Amino acid sequence: MAALMLVGVASTLLYTLAWDVKAETPTVINTSSLKNSGDVLISVGLMFGSNITTSFQTTSTNGYTVGLQHLDGDRDFYEIWDLYDTSIAAMSDANIAKNGMTYTITGDYYSTLLGGYHIQVDCDDINRWQFVDLMSDTEWQVSNLGLYQIPAYIYTGYAIRIGDFATWNDAQVYLDLVKQIYPDRYVSIVSPTATAVSLVNPYTDKILFEFDCGGSGELGLEAKEDSNGNTYIGTPAGNVYDGVFCFKRYNNGSVDGVSLINILPLESYLAGVLPFEVDNNWPIEVLKEFAVTVRSFTLTHFNKHSQYDFDLCNTTDCQIYKGAGRVNSKVMEAILDTEGQVITYANKIITAYYSSTMGGVTVSAKDAWGGGEVPYLQAKETPWEDYAGHSNGFWISEISPEALLERLHKAGYTSLRGAVEDVAIVEFASNSTYVKGLQVTDIYGNSITIRNTDKVRTSLSPYTNSANFVVGRGSVEYTLETPYDSLANPGNDNVNDNYNEPEEDERYEEDDDYEEDIDVLDKSYGYIDLDTYYVISSNSMEKAYRDDSVSIMTGEGEIDHEKKDVFVMSRQSAAAFLGDDYLEYVTIEDKKDEDKFDTEIVEDKSSAEVTYKIAYAEDPDNFIFVGKGWGHGVGISQYGSYDLAMMGYGYTEILLAYFTDAEIMHYKDTDNFR
Repeated sequence: MAALMLVGVASTLLYTLAWDVKAETPTVINTSSLKNSGDVLISVGLMFGSNITTSFQTTSTNGYTVGLQHLDGDRDFYEIWDLYDTSIAAMSDANIAKNGMTYTITGDYYSTLLGGYHIQVDCDDINRWQFVDLMSDTEWQVSNLGLYQIPAYIYTGYAIRIGDFATWNDAQVYLDLVKQIYPDRYVSIVSPTATAVSLVNPYTDKILFEFDCGGSGELGLEAKEDSNGNTYIGTPAGNVYDGVFCFKRYNNGSVDGVSLINILPLESYLAGVLPFEVDNNWPIEVLKEFAVTVRSFTLTHFNKHSQYDFDLCNTTDCQIYKGAGRVNSKVMEAILDTEGQVITYANKIITAYYSSTMGGVTVSAKDAWGGGEVPYLQAKETPWEDYAGHSNGFWISEISPEALLERLHKAGYTSLRGAVEDVAIVEFASNSTYVKGLQVTDIYGNSITIRNTDKVRTSLSPYTNSANFVVGRGSVEYTLETPYDSLANPGNDNVNDNYNEPEEDERYEEDDDYEEDIDVLDKSYGYIDLDTYYVISSNSMEKAYRDDSVSIMTGEGEIDHEKKDVFVMSRQSAAAFLGDDYLEYVTIEDKKDEDKFDTEIVEDKSSAEVTYKIAYAEDPDNFIFVGKGWGHGVGISQYGSYDLAMMGYGYTEILLAYFTDAEIMHYKDTDNFR
């Protein structure tokens, strides 16, 4: 990949999911025991929508089983063929060109490497073994024509496809000769379709298998078992996945390629989420808690992305899922020890939301997103959360009136016509310090009010990491504590009844590196908005992205990626992607926002219990935000869970501390398990 220089942060680089670059498969522990636990299959979108490509390369240790995969009903997988190639690229059946290891659809006859036209011999009246015998008996005759056979499964049965031609006329030259080889079969020329998928050896560029069921079923690939019984499929990004890879043609008029859906058992899916939502070396009680949480969230989000024919995506829109590469013994223990357990309210599985840090108090789902009350997702004070000690739990940001106008325009508030004159908090969420109503006025007197806490957060992102903030122009008063009288409704006792400070001898013994370790574990910490970054090329300095597309120059030419798949790696965020070995290069001082702004203590207000401070913007005309927490603030705090576990609490106690009147039970015993 060509070097990219980004202006805005020292020592940063642009990192993207490199689907077209071969990577080594990491060592993975044996997770085969998860495949037989439970009877629920989850479908996860790995590549879909505008993120698809013409081809996707996979690797496996012992080859693949090819199958007819149904995406609805019981999601049955019917075996139809065996391939023993260890590297396979699944791609659109079309005229294909190749540059390096990258395949693309082409309209140029002379650049076509693999043609989308074939001579087809229908064999849907015979079984698989008769089909194999027929191919074997006629292979030499086809080879004598300078062509090769391609086993295929078309609609209701098998077919032999002969050759790959760039045009109908090219295939026509051989049609009568092929008919002589198969005198008792129907032989015809077939053109590329919008539903056909080819499996190709990316090193020999030979088509190994073709599939086209017209959308009534899709092509599935399952890796053959390794010595431990695992069926791992590797990807160019260096991830490994269990289960079936389902390739479905997708063409929206502007993009034509294969979408990729991973279908696997529930508990195997959990193993691919858990170590990417919390660190796989955190206390076992945190891992157990999040195993139950992730399982609950998953079972209440079937068909969330039904428009793409799968349940959940692999991003923060659902849950981060990257396969089995980070599974360790603690992850396995957490999943197996809590097998089937979910969080329930009134005997129904709850929607178990979670975010990174809360800032001393959560917010109700109603105040975050609107709608009716959700009885188990109420605001709760979380005095155990050491948010100020976590790198993403406390933050200060500054923005000019002009930049704030531009940001709000991007969020859809176009009635503002001039630079922002005033920002005022007009409503807090019930029993919480999260901002539910924010009024913004421009220099011409035009005013808008942003409602609901998560809308407030996302409308101002990346300048606000949560809606738990205070704001001022030039300066703002704040406190790191969560004093009782700072809550919106101080008359309502909101102290969590499930939380009692343990005795000193009940605590875990914290190691000396505790504070430093937890400061770099949140994966979302590395995802920085690209608004303020630029790409320097030989021609000019341009924005890092246009709309939702990021164009990156590689050795194969320009490749477009979705903005969500590109992030900036800085000194502060690199450990989230490079691992704990990077810790020695990152210090606590690097990440303390208080050190980046002038602050002073308000002597006449501070007391032994609460310290009030004032933060000053570098430019007194700018707006300054001081905030606590990272994320939407509903449900569980990931870092708060860590803090409770370090204080000696078990996973059920941690869960019940965040969800009001909840219970833990097996999903099969609930009223709303499908």
